[in-house]
Amino acid sequence: MPECESCGSHTFESSRVAGVDVSVCGLCGEVQGDAELRRQLEERQEALDRGIDPLVYPLVRALERVPLFRVDQASAGRPGTAEYPFVFLRLAEGALPHLERLLTSLEMANRTTHRRWVVECSLQHGLLFILRPRFWKPILEINEDDVLQARQDLPVLAQVIGRDVALGWWGG
Repeated sequence: MPECESCGSHTFESSRVAGVDVSVCGLCGEVQGDAELRRQLEERQEALDRGIDPLVYPLVRALERVPLFRVDQASAGRPGTAEYPFVFLRLAEGALPHLERLLTSLEMANRTTHRRWVVECSLQHGLLFILRPRFWKPILEINEDDVLQARQDLPVLAQVIGRDVALGWWGG
């Protein structure tokens, strides 16, 4: 008979935590499962607490590993309304070299993404940088399939940028 890793209880309940079905200790409430599952649930809950879709949150975390980057807003997109994924990024003073490194990393990621991802700059209460997919067609022609393909790129971008930020060429 299995026992809780935290308190030793043998009473478990099925529960839905952050959108995932899990087994929870009936005595202490500890989520049962391997460390990776618990880490994923914690990250998912952190995303929801910040009001960010968990699908785009790994990318947000990868970008925020650069101390001079601040994510203002992020969305994984909404296929039903053809709203594509995006990340709004603000830069602290001295961050332009890091922006150049981000663009280099993005160029490498674009070799394996479904869509080409770009960074655009806009003036909205200061400079706002927008990381988004490029569709090569008028915005009114973007459809659900386009958005779903762009969403598939989010883990690729998170992995590549997260990896590159930790490498020596990024420059600390």
